[in-house]
Amino acid sequence: MMTFKYIFSTGLCGLLLLNTWSCRKSESLNVDMSRYVVDQPQQTEIDNWITANLTNPYNIQLVYRFERNLTDVVKDISPIQLERVKPTAEAIINIFLKTYEKVAGPAFIKTYTPKQFVLYGSPSYNSNGTITLGTADGGRRVVLYELNNLDFAQPAQVSRRMRTIHHEFTHILNQIVAIPPEFQQISKGDYNADWTGSTNTEQVARSLGFVSRYARSVYTEDFAEVTAHLLIEGQLWYDSYAKAAGPDGQAKLKKKEALVVEYFKQHLNINFRELQYEVLKVLRDTYNDNTKTFLYALQNSLISNPLMVNLADGAHYAEFGQSEQFKQVWEAVKTGLGTNGRKPAYFQIVFLSPTVMQVQHSYTNAAGSSFSAWYDFNITVAPNGDITFKRFDSGATDTPYGNGRNSQVLAGYTPLINYLNGHTFKGDWIPASAGPSNFLKFGGFSVKDEPDNYFYGKF
Repeated sequence: MMTFKYIFSTGLCGLLLLNTWSCRKSESLNVDMSRYVVDQPQQTEIDNWITANLTNPYNIQLVYRFERNLTDVVKDISPIQLERVKPTAEAIINIFLKTYEKVAGPAFIKTYTPKQFVLYGSPSYNSNGTITLGTADGGRRVVLYELNNLDFAQPAQVSRRMRTIHHEFTHILNQIVAIPPEFQQISKGDYNADWTGSTNTEQVARSLGFVSRYARSVYTEDFAEVTAHLLIEGQLWYDSYAKAAGPDGQAKLKKKEALVVEYFKQHLNINFRELQYEVLKVLRDTYNDNTKTFLYALQNSLISNPLMVNLADGAHYAEFGQSEQFKQVWEAVKTGLGTNGRKPAYFQIVFLSPTVMQVQHSYTNAAGSSFSAWYDFNITVAPNGDITFKRFDSGATDTPYGNGRNSQVLAGYTPLINYLNGHTFKGDWIPASAGPSNFLKFGGFSVKDEPDNYFYGKF
């Protein structure tokens, strides 16, 4: 009743105001009403940019002016701020459209990508306390929310929004080609529509083989979440996440990954590893995402496989080359061990922690029998990324450590120990020329300010 009374009173006031105005002399209003025509707004500089960079090359419409009917009408949603429109569109082009275009080809991106992106500034709040960051409608439209808080100087924020796009596009692909039935069977019985419940913690979801709490809601979201996390968070992150899930959870996560990779290859003719590589490059090089660097992986225990350095056996050295300076160090090792009939075969580096690495040498004696010699090094990383190594003796009594302390073996490996002890290094995914077909397969260290003095190996 109070609401009705308020409306009636307001209408009466409006009527009284109207009558008062009618007693005054007529005046012409100098107002350009065309500025307020929503259906046919005047084209601005940003509209021209969108047409040239998004609409013409990709046949995609970008809606940034507030459209109530393109979102849930019962929710309060705010428009995107104008200064955020262009950088958001650039991120969509760089991290989504161009990466797919490069790997899958122009025909694919023009055929399957949504024809409309709709941008809103605020989140879409849900009754269960969660927020919606994006939706995909009928394979035609992707709606993105919470863009007014997006700081493009913060790579994590960019990744979060772009993960939403890759997630929603996966739904579109699944409308074209159905998710393999065996994917649903991996976690059958563990899906829970009430994924926000207090019992579905991040730890529980991970242990059950889900890449996020939300992935547990239904198998379609699970597939999209696995795809988006593999692309945006990256393979090393995914492997580390899976390893921390425990044996059962890890096995399920790796099975889901394998099915995603096979889905893209078999049904879409897309090399998923190349797509990962292209997304990683853009996030790292264009948006300064240091979580995709070798150094970040080293400092955050994301490197789980040994780095194998075998200069005598590796087609990659023939293809990508090797450092002449480091070859001289290795020749000195061969000479030092050779005085006693021993021959070095290879060495591998095991990163025991962000601050300790174990260099495991394999060699043979004069009779041809194989042995191992292990040496430990502290790893120190300066704020500017400079890396130094310092050998230390932990006193461990394992046989390979004992072999390493043998005076003749130690003398043979001293040139390499001195090389590691005596330089400041930079770590990276090298060689850079390895390209997408060798995604995350190689890494190594180069002497600071000496780009031709380096060693690398295969993970």
